Amino acid sequence: MSGQSYSHYMRPQDRDGIGSNHASGRGRSQHLASSRGRSRERSYDRMSHHERDMSGEARRDQYHRSRSSDYAPHSRSHRSRSYDPHPFPYSYSSSSNNSFQSNTSHSRKRIHDLQNNENERSSRPRRFGDGRPKDERHECRPLAPTNGNRADVHRAPANEFLRNKHTENYANASYGSDMNNMNNYHTQYYQPQSRYDHQKSTSHECHPLSSGQSNPATTQNSYNLYHPRSWQHYNPTTTQNVQSAPRFNNTRTIYESIQIAHISLAALTPSATAAFWNKVSKQMSGRNENASKSRLPNHHDELGDHLNQIFEHTTSSLRLFSVKDLSQTIYSMAKLVDVLRKHGGRRRGDDIIDVLSSLLMNSDMTPNKKLFRSFAIASRDKLDHFDARCLSNVAYAYALIKYVPEFDDGSDLLDHIAIQAALRSAEFNEQELSNMMWAYATVGKPHALLFEAMGDQVVAYEHLGEFKPQALANTVWAYAKAGISHPNLFEKIANYIVSFGNLARFKSQDISNIVWAYAKAGSNHPELFEKMANHIVSLDNLDRFIPQELSNIVWAYATAQFPHPKLFKKVADAAIQRTGEFMSQNIANLLWAYATMGDINKQLFLSFASTAAKLIDSYNNQELANVAWAYAVADVDGPPLFNEHFINKCVEKKDGFEIEHCTQLHQWHLWQTKEKAHPGLPADVQERCYNVFISEEPTVSKLQNDVVVQLSSIGLDPKEEVLMGSGYRIDALVEVSGKQVGIEVDGPSHFIGRSKTPLARTILKRRQVLLIDGIDLVSVPYWEWDELGKDQAKKHEYLRRLVGL
Repeated sequence: MSGQSYSHYMRPQDRDGIGSNHASGRGRSQHLASSRGRSRERSYDRMSHHERDMSGEARRDQYHRSRSSDYAPHSRSHRSRSYDPHPFPYSYSSSSNNSFQSNTSHSRKRIHDLQNNENERSSRPRRFGDGRPKDERHECRPLAPTNGNRADVHRAPANEFLRNKHTENYANASYGSDMNNMNNYHTQYYQPQSRYDHQKSTSHECHPLSSGQSNPATTQNSYNLYHPRSWQHYNPTTTQNVQSAPRFNNTRTIYESIQIAHISLAALTPSATAAFWNKVSKQMSGRNENASKSRLPNHHDELGDHLNQIFEHTTSSLRLFSVKDLSQTIYSMAKLVDVLRKHGGRRRGDDIIDVLSSLLMNSDMTPNKKLFRSFAIASRDKLDHFDARCLSNVAYAYALIKYVPEFDDGSDLLDHIAIQAALRSAEFNEQELSNMMWAYATVGKPHALLFEAMGDQVVAYEHLGEFKPQALANTVWAYAKAGISHPNLFEKIANYIVSFGNLARFKSQDISNIVWAYAKAGSNHPELFEKMANHIVSLDNLDRFIPQELSNIVWAYATAQFPHPKLFKKVADAAIQRTGEFMSQNIANLLWAYATMGDINKQLFLSFASTAAKLIDSYNNQELANVAWAYAVADVDGPPLFNEHFINKCVEKKDGFEIEHCTQLHQWHLWQTKEKAHPGLPADVQERCYNVFISEEPTVSKLQNDVVVQLSSIGLDPKEEVLMGSGYRIDALVEVSGKQVGIEVDGPSHFIGRSKTPLARTILKRRQVLLIDGIDLVSVPYWEWDELGKDQAKKHEYLRRLVGL
């Protein structure tokens, strides 16, 4: 041992005091010398005369030379002491940053306290293998994250060559599957314990680098660019002390997070970088219970510069990120973009929103495409190593910012992710699967292979107990939104929901999305709709439901043609109290639903007239037509709404009206001009709508043919599909005692579901034909005609009684 320096026998805390001219360093050395006493003297006696004469600086140099080989096994004295197999290069700035030195606030003191707390546990000796000496050839490295389980370790070769050879194994080590909630996936990452307690062991004060200073740790080749964990290895070519990676678990403000990250910029590993952005995204979104306001202290420019340096550090080191660090960083920055959009972007004030907006967004509130495209390229090159969670998180992130970067070959990132996910659908848990489907539906990419594979996977589950209500809602919503049919999937999820004793676990958004999805997909499941409706009716109030959810619910029941008067009454009462909160789309869908179901709540229509009038400029073509048609069906006059402004808006949008819109506007025009004597559409718009209304070719059913034959048998001369002046067509028109009588053969499509309640369009036709054309319509309902069977005499008697013969 004579070839080793005196400092080699000392703890790292003792070595920092040797040869130092700082008072605190001498005090630390004296204290340690008195505490160790005789042990140090024995070590000193074993030194050669040459070593005793060496200066403190020379001893340190010799120590570094003795430790320069990565192949050298550790001495016995080191096995029983605190040893971190991955020390970090660390640099101390010899010059002070005046602006930073002048900041003596409580926040700076708290930052140092946090660092002390994180490193405190490293002062206790670490033992390996339950007291057995550490193997000289291998190191025990925990997988990331380990969830605190000592058994979850990975035995990795200590030889640097072997480390580099197995780079991909470390970069893509699997990590736990117990984090079910999407927003909590990104917090439990392993970070190694500190080897040294910097705050207690050294007299050197650590200063953040100013914008004009360079980072010694990065300018001296401190990092092995071919190994993702090489950031944690000591650099034998420098004389810098090592620094442990910063941790952000206990930071309460964004200011603290930025300061800790910037102070430790030299040791900011990919894992720590990902953790930093994750913490900032949580603090910005208010998810962290300890998060305070995001307003920065007075030295806004300085901290903004610090955050900019952290951002540049992140983008310049992307190639070193493991797949989990990469996916976490992408997700965190996407969350930040989403939060910034909600805050309105840059506000030109001393707020963290300004700084983050300048880094992550453009002036038009779109994401920084260059940044997220670089993330996409980095992800594409490593997709083979992404696990299910990483694939789901990255897809979710790009859907959240509503930007999917394309590559030079014309494909985009989600195309590549879809292929990987479809092949590995069995690896996805419930949360990952639902988020993946949500992402593709949100960006409008109905990848058929992916949706089929994921749907089959859900059907293959023995039970759906692991699905949370939000995951169930997101899954069916995604298939309905993407227009992908998967009946078995919808059937299984509906049966599972119906099996619940109650729906207390379901939030208002879950309920709204589920019924909307089943109605949109055309999946008829009466038990599901009944259970959902009964649950809503049983609630004390609907204060938890936002206007969009209220309108979506009644829209879904109207589209599915599932009548539930109690539900519609409860929603109407809640909506009337909150008319000012509804937007144009909410109003249009709400009123359309009530009109379609023939549930004419006049108070509801009157309450929304003035609110709907204020939003005329925000209506699209479909909303304009739906609102006009709903009031015509309800026959509720709304002068504040249907004024010159409304008519001008229809003229402005006339070229965008589709067939259904023109049909609705023609019926509204008849109501305005013929029934109410109010101004209607201009002649050119009215003519276009009329031509569309009469252009539909009539279809004659078997039921209608049978009725017409029987009318002829009783001596009448029926005329079929007669076009009236209003534009309506009558199934059969006969003359009885000099009076024309119209006969409507109403099949199942003329009624709500399987009920005997006529649809709104059926009611409107009967009313307008009578008032405008002067023809009294009589109905032949399909169930009454079916009851007559094949008895000709009964059919004749039925028709004579119907027309008044």
